[in-house]
Amino acid sequence: MLALRQFLRGLRAGHYRTLLLALIVTIAALTAVGLFAERMQRLMNTESNNLLAADAVLTADHVIPLAALASVQPYGLQTAQTAAFPSMVGAGDAAVLASVKAISGPYPLRGKLLLQGQGRVSGPPPAGEVWLDPRLATRLQLATGGTVRLGSRDFRIAALIDKEPDTAIDFSSLQPRLIMNAVDLQSTGLIGFGSRVKYRLLAAGPQQQVAAWKLALKPQLARGERLEDVREAQPQVKVALERAEHFLRLVTLLAATLSGVAILLAARRHAASRADAVALFVTLGAHRAQIRWLLLGELLLLFGAAAVLGGLVGWGAQTVLAWSIQAQLPAPLGPGSVLPWLTSCAFGAVLLVGVAGPSLLQLAATPPLKVLRRELTAPPRLWLALLLSGSAALALLWWVAGSLKLAGLVAGGIVVALLLAGVIGWALVRAWASLSSDFAARIAVRQLLRRRWLAAAQLAALTIGLLGVWLLTSVEGDLLRAWQNKLPPDAPNQFALNIQPEQAADFGKALRGVGVPGEPQLQPMIRGRWVAKNGQPVKPEQYAEERAKQLAEREFNLSWGEQLRVDNQLKAGVPLDPKQPGFSVESGLAETLGIKIGDTLDFDVAGTPVSAKVVNLRQVDWDSFKVNFFVVGTPELFRNAPTSLITSFHLPPGSNQQVAQLSRQFPSVTLIDVGAVLAEVRRVLDLVSGALRLVFAFCLAAGITVLLAALETTAPERHREIAVLRALGATRSQIGAILWREGAAIGAAAGLVAGLAASVCGWAIGKTVLELQVGFNWGLPFYSTITGLLLAGVVTAWERRRLARATALELIRDPG
Repeated sequence: MLALRQFLRGLRAGHYRTLLLALIVTIAALTAVGLFAERMQRLMNTESNNLLAADAVLTADHVIPLAALASVQPYGLQTAQTAAFPSMVGAGDAAVLASVKAISGPYPLRGKLLLQGQGRVSGPPPAGEVWLDPRLATRLQLATGGTVRLGSRDFRIAALIDKEPDTAIDFSSLQPRLIMNAVDLQSTGLIGFGSRVKYRLLAAGPQQQVAAWKLALKPQLARGERLEDVREAQPQVKVALERAEHFLRLVTLLAATLSGVAILLAARRHAASRADAVALFVTLGAHRAQIRWLLLGELLLLFGAAAVLGGLVGWGAQTVLAWSIQAQLPAPLGPGSVLPWLTSCAFGAVLLVGVAGPSLLQLAATPPLKVLRRELTAPPRLWLALLLSGSAALALLWWVAGSLKLAGLVAGGIVVALLLAGVIGWALVRAWASLSSDFAARIAVRQLLRRRWLAAAQLAALTIGLLGVWLLTSVEGDLLRAWQNKLPPDAPNQFALNIQPEQAADFGKALRGVGVPGEPQLQPMIRGRWVAKNGQPVKPEQYAEERAKQLAEREFNLSWGEQLRVDNQLKAGVPLDPKQPGFSVESGLAETLGIKIGDTLDFDVAGTPVSAKVVNLRQVDWDSFKVNFFVVGTPELFRNAPTSLITSFHLPPGSNQQVAQLSRQFPSVTLIDVGAVLAEVRRVLDLVSGALRLVFAFCLAAGITVLLAALETTAPERHREIAVLRALGATRSQIGAILWREGAAIGAAAGLVAGLAASVCGWAIGKTVLELQVGFNWGLPFYSTITGLLLAGVVTAWERRRLARATALELIRDPG
């Protein structure tokens, strides 16, 4: 009860103001940003699954086993099945190779299947009827109501397909689509022993249930089976989602870092402010154990109040954020979990107990006279407590960041910034002391040197606060703009495959005829199967990772070239030499399959062996939507190989007639529309852009709290010095000048260093974590320095206003 009474009395007196504010802002900011990011990330994942028509897909080259079908039931997931294969579709004397898909169940489970004139549908067409891709209908010169022959049966065309969700994912058959009911499949006579059919089991449901099902099923997969989600099926979407997660986690990490510094400063100030109360209790006969329990009780009550208030504020704020952008979202945001609030509470508790706890316990063990005289020594185990709490806080930050590299870059940037701030601050003060003859400047320099450790703490806090705010500005501006620039409005949304070399000139002319400017960038493409590495046969069984197994047994699209493509970067090795046989391998593929520079790779290209050493590894910009290859060789390697050409280009939305025109003019060329994938990547980018602008306010609040905590921490010592100057006859204008020069020195040094560090950190994070090309922002150091000076002016004005109402005696008695 005594702890409660002391806590309530302290609240009314304002003793807990700074610490309570720091805790509330910390918990509110981390809860709001973490919860909002969690909900946004879940929405982006769910919406991206539209490209897969499901949340997860089991693909097999044989009929889906009954055991796999039964494995879904315990998790309560929705399911549908498809079977896809190439087949000739006839009408009269015409016949066209098509990609047939037989479906059963409520296909699609995610996304929309749209039919012309009918809108959105779910499930297969009625038995005896089919839906056709308009390109297929055009080639067969048919319309709705006509009849097509598939295998040994005739089917009525019930509708034309307007949009199919998983077309961009399913590259196994690149021909125009025909969708039929699975019950009619056997009657066509097309499915038999040796048929090349791709069977799919689609599953969708709550994210945790889908993840649990995948985890349980993966160890049971047989040869020819693979389990994948949209990230594994589509590299561009994977890059976009991972980059979005990094952006959101980076914002959360910055909010956590700023809030943590605010708690550290406020907790130290709180422990010092309780000194008089502890001395009074000891004088009145209170035992050390009673005082310890009293102080810990106050601390627990303070934290409990902050946890509840911060949680409510954070939950309410992110609810407002979600409501404010709901109109821009493709679907409502789902409910969030309690995990962000628990994480924020754990983070705040670790720092509060680790910093304030040892100091408060030491107060209880110090004689009253020493307490009143402020003759306090550091607790014997303070450094151990700080080390443990600091390690726990860093572990939480690592967990929040989700990446050791990201957390390390931010932490390293802060450490370097603090060291640099100390050096620049010390040099600035020393230079000022030797060059300035101004009275106020000399006094300011002496006071800074006299309390150098408090000045260093204030400089450090201001540096971290400005660094966090300006780094977030860099994230929201430079890094996000760099990502947007990677997806220009005219990014390729169409791919053309199987172009024969003799068709190259005519196809380029046809592209210009439908509005595609310039000459197409035609790239050679050769199909080849990887058969050996360093003379040893390649077997899927030798790899543990599922993706590696899939890559080891698939055919590769190979290419040749003499120079590195503009959207590729050399990571290791030397450029290809046209005079020497060699391979250039994409770095991600090399890491997955354990390929290193100097390894000899053997490919089977149409029955002809092709062998060479790996001479370099390169990084491919998959989200550029340009033509790229896993393996590129020198021209001499593929001189006699059967080669076709591939290119990508951009057509504006609603260009179906132009696509149909190209299909009629070049029936052997396969046209693939990846507009759905491009639109999904753009949607992810737009969502991240909106989210970052909204959560900027929370990080800004955390940065302001750091600055307030820094001012409160150093206020008592400054006010004592000012009281002495007042007693010695200094005027208010002189004291104001001293305060301004003192603040300007700290503000300018902190602003300059914070701006430089934010620019370097932004560049490093963009290059190593987000894989974006970002230049050094020279404007940040200038703007940050100006901000530091402006803050110094605001603080000086606030201090002068407070001092104008207080006498020297009042400042000495109550310096805080």
